[in-house]
Amino acid sequence: MSTTQNTHKSLFSMVLAVMLFGVLFGLMGLQTGQAQAKDGDLIWRGVVEATPGDGQRIGNWTVGGEVFVANGSTEFDEEEGSLVVGACAKVKYIESDGAKIAEEIDSEPATDCDGSSGGGGGGDDDGDPLEWRGLVEATPQNGQRIGEWTVRGRVFVATSSTEFDEVEGPVQMDACVKVDYFVQDDGSFRAREIDSEPASDCGGSGGDDNGGGGDDNSDDQKRYARVDAMPQSGLVGQWTIGGTVYTADNNTYFEQEDGGFRVGACVEVEYVNGNPPVAKEIKTESSYKCDGQGSDDDDDDNSAQYPKGELYGVIRELPQSGLIGKWMIGSIAMTVTEQTRLDAEHAPFEVGVLVEAKFYTNDNDENIALKIESKYRTDDNGSDDDDNGSHEGNEGHAYGVIESIGSGTLGGFGTWIISGIDYLVSDTTRLDSGLAVGVQVKVEYYVNADKKRVAKEIETSNDDGAPSQTGHFKTYGFVDQRPAGGINGQWIIDGVTFVADQTTIIDDSRAVPVEGSYVEVEYRVENGVNKLKKIETHVPPGAGSDDSIGRLDSVGQLAASDISAGNAVWVIGGVSYNVIDATALNDSRGALTVGSTVSVNSYTDASGNVVATSVRGITLSNIIYLPGVDR
Repeated sequence: MSTTQNTHKSLFSMVLAVMLFGVLFGLMGLQTGQAQAKDGDLIWRGVVEATPGDGQRIGNWTVGGEVFVANGSTEFDEEEGSLVVGACAKVKYIESDGAKIAEEIDSEPATDCDGSSGGGGGGDDDGDPLEWRGLVEATPQNGQRIGEWTVRGRVFVATSSTEFDEVEGPVQMDACVKVDYFVQDDGSFRAREIDSEPASDCGGSGGDDNGGGGDDNSDDQKRYARVDAMPQSGLVGQWTIGGTVYTADNNTYFEQEDGGFRVGACVEVEYVNGNPPVAKEIKTESSYKCDGQGSDDDDDDNSAQYPKGELYGVIRELPQSGLIGKWMIGSIAMTVTEQTRLDAEHAPFEVGVLVEAKFYTNDNDENIALKIESKYRTDDNGSDDDDNGSHEGNEGHAYGVIESIGSGTLGGFGTWIISGIDYLVSDTTRLDSGLAVGVQVKVEYYVNADKKRVAKEIETSNDDGAPSQTGHFKTYGFVDQRPAGGINGQWIIDGVTFVADQTTIIDDSRAVPVEGSYVEVEYRVENGVNKLKKIETHVPPGAGSDDSIGRLDSVGQLAASDISAGNAVWVIGGVSYNVIDATALNDSRGALTVGSTVSVNSYTDASGNVVATSVRGITLSNIIYLPGVDR
């Protein structure tokens, strides 16, 4: 063989080797890319806005405002319909050199887009799913996927469009799973996706497979603090929480069960130290977790290091013997110990009594009562048990616009609709003049035995309760029922159903809302559903620390015709009281006019202001004159 032939053969062998290496390298790279996608697929949902054109699949697709590149490896699933402009689609993709490479594009039910687009770990748009994680406690019957799944005490409905990801193991009883879900108009939870998760993510044994760094849970740290800054779009990116910067990535678990993420929200962040620290979990929490540490007169020896909270609620359950042990106040379990201060001056401790409870939450998430004080027995079944003109625990007031009037004429009895809420009007209802459809009013009501709102008085009012925007309304009342495990879902307040989701703002800085709490509600009506914009707790009428009787000296700048309006300073017996929109004003037993005698219940807030929870007109039937005595 000639030297030239040997040289050519050597060159050919080198070229072939390089080519084979390139192919193998490419296959290795492809396998790596597929593994990444399998373990941490990025997902985007939205409406298809543009396709490659001419019926082609390969090329640029615009979905929900984002451009994705489809290539010869991209899979397409059109089970839910054709992938055309205007269709709802889900894109599984990876990012490479700044481009989004689509691995799969699937058609989805139109409801999954809900008029918006989103991806990654979620977001703060109405159309983005929420996350819930826990052990599977119940599944649909006969091994079916479609039906009700119970995960960590919450029921989710899986439909034919619900996806199941079993990379970490089968989705079955006692498995750890993550549920992506939407809150429905009826307050139920529709599962969009149910994924198996490592047992360690639900508190089980095993290594830490949740991402975010670290090989075991020993390096994990946790703190409560308020959000200073968060990503402008979505949830993945840099967060500043309590002055510290954290990185949230696609493995970070987000939970918005105590209100949505926003600047100022209280959150729990679980993280692994780094530069910056990497967040494994970010979850919204009750305000007291961020603000309630420190000492006060009600503390026991163990509470100084723990966050402290306060609530007003109705006793639902007591220990079988004595008072030491487990109490249920609303839906909150409270442990009473020998160190707990119990004050039953206003009513004996029994089921149905409204109480104020101060407590702390220990490392085991157990609520330990520091002090419990009874306030009053609630009036139920529509009765005024103590004949004082109030239906304690079952009354309220609302601001709104008349939509329909009983029989259609003023004075007609029956059901009136005011800003989406039904009120029963009878011959005992006091009706102001000038009432008509479209008129702004204030309605005072109580709740009867059938859990219907019965109007005590409907009057025209210049005060609308100061909602945050046009088309929103205000009502003040007592919580009958709230969702388990968070604020998302169905609330029943004085017999009326409202629905909260991650866009709902919760202000629990005054007290944690439970069954029996008195709350301010801002809502809007959409397709017959009362959507909650904001819930804020207040001290219930009559539950303040001070009771007084005196002459109503002045009502601030209010006109005599608008004395029912809130947010003014009233002077009663020489003492100035802040009368706010949440204050219950009751003139059923006596007039609320300057010069009249009234009883006022109040408390002093953190700023030193005396705030009236209720002002009731009273009629003095007897006046006793006592002789003066010189000493």
